Amino acid sequence: MSADSDNESSRLPSVNFNQLRAFYVVAREMSFTKAAKLLHIGQPTLTVQVRALEEKYGVELFVRTPRGLKLSETGQALFEITKQVFLFGDQAVDLLRATGDKVAGLLRVGTVGPFFVMKLIRQFQDRYPLVHVSIDSDNSEGVIRKILDTVTDVAITGDVTDDPRLLSHRLGTHEVVVFVNRSHPWAKFEAIKLSQLDGQRMIMRELGSMTRTAFERALAAHGVKVNVVMEVSREAVQEAVVENLGIGIVYEAEFRPREELRVLRIADHPSYTHSHVVCLRSRRNSKPIAAFVDLAQPTDQVA
Repeated sequence: MSADSDNESSRLPSVNFNQLRAFYVVAREMSFTKAAKLLHIGQPTLTVQVRALEEKYGVELFVRTPRGLKLSETGQALFEITKQVFLFGDQAVDLLRATGDKVAGLLRVGTVGPFFVMKLIRQFQDRYPLVHVSIDSDNSEGVIRKILDTVTDVAITGDVTDDPRLLSHRLGTHEVVVFVNRSHPWAKFEAIKLSQLDGQRMIMRELGSMTRTAFERALAAHGVKVNVVMEVSREAVQEAVVENLGIGIVYEAEFRPREELRVLRIADHPSYTHSHVVCLRSRRNSKPIAAFVDLAQPTDQVA
């Protein structure tokens, strides 16, 4: 073997980092438009970078369909690798930004509802003013997915799946209640029995909501079948009940009183959701993440 061959084989493999980053952000967001905004570059430039990566290696990373972008088999495999690459990049930035005992940098917080996390955010920013906090809201399923994909750094969410990659601890327990329009016959009551919901028109949260999951477990356990007339986002549930389209559900701490609505407890078979603080186990030692997790202390009471 020649010296040139030895030199060639000993070289580290290289890839254009900007192209790889462009691919990663597009794959994460499934949108060239969103990715370009996040990277602060023009969409044509971003498209050129991704296309150059595909052409250099003779692969197709994205499939363009009438419904939008879809990762090819190769693209999905590369995305799993780049998630780890940029996770290590985040950890490197955390290390470089940390000066002495100071906690600084960016912390991306996921949550099932901004109101639910704001008190904790205020406490965190009072203690760590050098950390810039951004908040991303989704249902519990979406929040966990974004933690695993490193779209967010830490989250306050509902029940957490048993995944060895995640580190979590419980913060509190929250009762699920129903609420009705003030014109509803039940509006004069403070509580109802679960069986009274049998056959009633219900406005449900979307699939993936822990509030819905907990409530449906209680219904199934006691043989109660409701008439789900609508599945909507958290914000839309109250609006639908305001329009008297059905009965809504919410965990009590999430309910925002309105003149048009009345909240009722389920007296005999209440259901509960649990809140957790969660992050990737591999990122637990990042200073901003560690500071947030340490600040988020469990509460003993049912909220």
